[in-house]
Amino acid sequence: CGKPIMDVELLRQNTIYKFCSENDQAIEFFWRALTEFTPEERSMYLRFVWGRSRLPLTSKDFPMKHQIEILKKGSVEPDMMLPVAHTCFFSIELPKYSTYETLRDKLRYAITHCQAIDTDGRAYDIWDDDE
Repeated sequence: CGKPIMDVELLRQNTIYKFCSENDQAIEFFWRALTEFTPEERSMYLRFVWGRSRLPLTSKDFPMKHQIEILKKGSVEPDMMLPVAHTCFFSIELPKYSTYETLRDKLRYAITHCQAIDTDGRAYDIWDDDE
């Protein structure tokens, strides 16, 4: 069940933030990208982050909150990494990308090419700049 077209504002109202706030630049980039995505891409995002293609109809129907976390910087440059999703927890870890375009492109790549649920590999090993 749920609406066939994802309501970005409903998702936003049901999102919590870890190690960041909704006013952080990376989070603003994220919401801008999701808003600009096509309905199909939004559905792909939900499948990537939650294993479902639709949101519940109302806030009270959410079994858990969507969570966004800024990925802790490791030895890899953030712009070379992909977002990491945890479908069991309806959460995504976002690298602190340097530009909106980088976030949009990496998120779009991840939702399109990383369909395995909770991949055992490291997401930043999947990205190929030659594509």
